[in-house]
Amino acid sequence: MIDTDADWRHIAACTQADPELFFPTAVAGPALASQEAAAKAVCQRCPVLAQCRRWAVAQLPHGVAGGLTEDERRALRAGGTSSQTASPPVNATRRERAAAGRAALRCGQVPVEVARQLGVSERTAQRWAAQVNHTADGSHGGNRAPVLISQSNAQAGTAMEGHRG
Repeated sequence: MIDTDADWRHIAACTQADPELFFPTAVAGPALASQEAAAKAVCQRCPVLAQCRRWAVAQLPHGVAGGLTEDERRALRAGGTSSQTASPPVNATRRERAAAGRAALRCGQVPVEVARQLGVSERTAQRWAAQVNHTADGSHGGNRAPVLISQSNAQAGTAMEGHRG
């Protein structure tokens, strides 16, 4: 069923963004996470996020929409379209379970409820919540940022490690 009340789409934040932004080209890893985060950042400042999310979960199979990725929407559909409950899809993969958990957390559920409903530890649900609340600033995950190592030679008057002088 197509949403006939399309008026909300005219004021959506994505109308001012490049449509390609919402269809990541990366397959996995940090590149995919970065592309999804860029699209979700547009969604998070959208005045019609709730309407878009309902429509996206019900209608859209591809891309980022309503602040959710394809996997997150698929997990919500598999577990029911209610944004108030998270239930693990039958034979859910770890990735689908995580997507359902993150989607439930975005919808306002607390980690302890999400953990109980999805059959994961409370610590896992708290990690998902941290990812949901993570801003696009800085490195993804924080602790995975490359360490800046000096490219200069060893201090004057000292031998370089591994060399005998």
